[in-house]
Amino acid sequence: MTSPAFHAFGKVILLGEHAVVYGCPALVAALSTGVTVETPPGIGRLRVPAWDLDVPPSVYEGGEDSSAPTVAKAFAALEARLGVQPGARRPVDYVVRFAVPTGAGLGSSAAMAVALARAVAASHGIAASMTDIEEAAMASETVVHGRPSGLDHTVSARGGFGVFVRGQGLSPVVAHDPIPLVIGHTGRARDTKGRVARVAELVAGPDGAAVRARFDQIRALVERGRAAVELGGPAGLTALGEAMRENQRHLEALEVSCPEIETMCRIADEVGALGAKLTGGGGGGCVIALAPGREEIVKKVWERKGFATFITEIGARQKVSST
Repeated sequence: MTSPAFHAFGKVILLGEHAVVYGCPALVAALSTGVTVETPPGIGRLRVPAWDLDVPPSVYEGGEDSSAPTVAKAFAALEARLGVQPGARRPVDYVVRFAVPTGAGLGSSAAMAVALARAVAASHGIAASMTDIEEAAMASETVVHGRPSGLDHTVSARGGFGVFVRGQGLSPVVAHDPIPLVIGHTGRARDTKGRVARVAELVAGPDGAAVRARFDQIRALVERGRAAVELGGPAGLTALGEAMRENQRHLEALEVSCPEIETMCRIADEVGALGAKLTGGGGGGCVIALAPGREEIVKKVWERKGFATFITEIGARQKVSST
């Protein structure tokens, strides 16, 4: 008999990163892949094979004052938010499986939190609403990241497309169709903190007005991208690709790109992608390419250059659990 498994989506930012810090919207989408948590019979061990992590309840029940790994403290916060009492009997173990790269800006941490929240609620017979799952995931993400925006775990839980505004949350976007996307990793760790700091320096510098004007242009690109996703079809995809290209030029000007990102974007352009750009914090991490009908070509060329690559679909909605 197969153990129950619980799923959550990874995410990409299609348009608007960095400008979103300054009140502009960002167009985001859930990946069709993400994180799965298996729940075989057990005693409540938290197991993450990709990290060689195997934590018994006695460790993560120590709470935030314990010497437990951060991921275990985050799991304890998640359980507490769902109302699981310390010492409660746990009839299963929680085994985390990643289908997206970790630490790459694709929302792996939030997806893990959402999938774990669903698994914990089911294993304890808790009738958790979507809001309960999101709040539990937020409690986990707060331990890991300090002050998360809420974007990642909301997209991870709900799927689909959306426009996110800091302080206002996520507004769903009704897409005409799911969209295939090629994602490649630069091989260089993302530098969200450093790139955010550099943009802040530019905003505060002598050319701050020009930088803010650039944010206004990015805001307009997000609106164009939203309309393109809603339109769908060849015209919609072409418009989205153009918006992605323009957004990447703004991101380069904001000094959040890097040579690897620019190389990957150029290669994708040369083999017929409609648009390619960094996604997330920049300075490394991942590049996304919109190349309808040419996904395999982009993938092969990126891989020949040494970049780890996969093809996925964004905006799809799928079942969150199975038995």
